[in-house]
Amino acid sequence: MKKLFSLLTILAVLASPALCACGESKPNTDPSAENTTSDIPAAVEAEENAPAPEETAYDPGIEQKDYAGRTFTIMDRSPDSSGWWISMDVYSEELNGEPLNDAVFNRNETVNAYFNVKITPFTIPDGTFLATLRNSASAGDHIADLAMLTLATSITSAKSSLLFDLNGFDAFHRDAPYYTGSILDDTSILGRNYLAVGDMTLVANEGTWSMMYNKQVAENYEITGLYDMVREGKWTADQFYALTKDIGTDLDGNGTTDLNDFFGMLTTGDAYTGFLYALDYRVLDKDENDAYVFCGFTERLAAAAEKINMILNDDRITCHGQLGGDWSVFQKMFEANQSLFYSEVLQCVTRLRNMDVDFGVLPLPKLDEVQSAYHTNIHSWASDALTIPTVAEDPEMSAGVFEYLSFASMSTLKPAYYEKVLTYKAMRDEDSVEMLDYLLDGRVVDIGYLDNTGTIYSGLVSQISSGKIEIASFFQKWEKPAKKQLEKFMSSFTE
Repeated sequence: MKKLFSLLTILAVLASPALCACGESKPNTDPSAENTTSDIPAAVEAEENAPAPEETAYDPGIEQKDYAGRTFTIMDRSPDSSGWWISMDVYSEELNGEPLNDAVFNRNETVNAYFNVKITPFTIPDGTFLATLRNSASAGDHIADLAMLTLATSITSAKSSLLFDLNGFDAFHRDAPYYTGSILDDTSILGRNYLAVGDMTLVANEGTWSMMYNKQVAENYEITGLYDMVREGKWTADQFYALTKDIGTDLDGNGTTDLNDFFGMLTTGDAYTGFLYALDYRVLDKDENDAYVFCGFTERLAAAAEKINMILNDDRITCHGQLGGDWSVFQKMFEANQSLFYSEVLQCVTRLRNMDVDFGVLPLPKLDEVQSAYHTNIHSWASDALTIPTVAEDPEMSAGVFEYLSFASMSTLKPAYYEKVLTYKAMRDEDSVEMLDYLLDGRVVDIGYLDNTGTIYSGLVSQISSGKIEIASFFQKWEKPAKKQLEKFMSSFTE
């Protein structure tokens, strides 16, 4: 309820056009903490009559400067062929009454006025980001002041010396509440941060792997208490398996498992990555110098691989494309009550806007109750991260605008995005807000996944998806050459 109250407070701000001034992660704050009330009437009366405490707004302390109406260019992505993946957090041409569009417009107007600049998008296809930055650097021109890159492109660009270390700018506040601190920790290299994910990077929210469940199907099978299971830390792979192992049904009675049947879960091949990170694996870890090292083989990884094999490679439980079809087919099947669960990126919540049956959103299950927090990954391509390219004409100006855009997004874009997601059917209660917090707070970013260092990540996924769970021998074969690849990767940042 605290989180719901905070959300409603933020949404109230949105109503005004003006902007108000390999180790496990830390566990999430328990959202189910009990409230206590005093039994002493006088104490209650004193509390009721006490003045309300003043709210303290976060002050980033960004110096206001006048850049004389200069154009400030932000590189961002143009729509892909599907039309779903498009920049939604950089630019809006005018107000149109749509909350997210208007939040972007109002935020940019505030930043424009603060620095006397004119924010302008430079929209290009994602696949051309790296070449465009390289060509700009070679030509010595200044094609962009900021760049909204995918996570994978951000790491490749940093490795190619095309991005500034954000920590080198006084304007950058690494511990600010509008950045996702865990992702800054995950992606730092030798004490440097080349990218930031937070309240401004909405496409990184959209690309977050998630789990949806059909409430009508759950009722049919007398399945209850899923939200409480999450809160109590008992939402595990074994619980998921227990719920899905016996419910697959040959609906058309043809004796063959096909797309006309009922499944425990519908998903895509990317679910192998989603479950691998949900069950607490990382390709790379850090040493005391913030340098990357391989996690290597562990018994917990072997256990995770076995559980993923048990869930995803059983045709009675999971349909992920092995029978044909794609996300659009699986979405229609979920809408038609042909599965209990549907695992996809968070953007698919909004794609279900026409679904008649209520559905809920959950984090992916943990490996076991020993795992301290729920985790999920962000798709390397279906994501974005805010960066300062080395081709920026005035890096100090870029850093100031970078920070103020991020700060202003906290009270504009974030509540507008929550409103967008929570507007849809069955996504309007405090449970849904809470589960959305679990998802976004539990995101992890593994450089070993983004860079596919030593092909360890792709090799593991290939092993597990093929059903050949020989993890120990896999590492014996590939760890030595992978370490050489990691040395090469790290040399990009030390030479």
